Amino acid sequence: MKGTLPGGLWNIQARAYRIPFTPFTHNFWALAEPSGAIADQLHGLAFDPDSQTIKAIGNSSHWLLAVHDPTIVWSLKRNQPTVICFSDREIKVRDRWQAALHSLPEINALHLPYPDLWQHFYKKNSNTLFNTLGLIMGFASPLLSTLAPGIHRVISEEIIKKYSYQITK
Repeated sequence: MKGTLPGGLWNIQARAYRIPFTPFTHNFWALAEPSGAIADQLHGLAFDPDSQTIKAIGNSSHWLLAVHDPTIVWSLKRNQPTVICFSDREIKVRDRWQAALHSLPEINALHLPYPDLWQHFYKKNSNTLFNTLGLIMGFASPLLSTLAPGIHRVISEEIIKKYSYQITK
């Protein structure tokens, strides 16, 4: 999403990367500056514990990892489904974003298995992680009108309760 928001507002975006040759999407979170530039990203990706590498696509020998990385460029595409979920001054937006960041070590400590390709319809996957982080930041689901297997699951109700963003007045 391009364009400057009025009054220098930052925003948190729900985004969907269309998986080539399928009708499905990989949903992820982006933190955007007032200029529209993406300042940060949160993804659920595959982690190979043997090679200690992160992969866009994995299998059951990998773990599902919550990845905080502003440099992921493959996921940012023009005209991709995007919903601005929250916009405000930088400090307020970053407070909400921080709630999700605080949960990442505990989520990753679960060492959840990454599903094989055919298991995405009934096992926790990257879209499940997207949903969980969204709930932690205080966003109801679903946010995007895309086909995202796993979007209606959560990683852990306990983690959501523990890290949920608390609106302060």
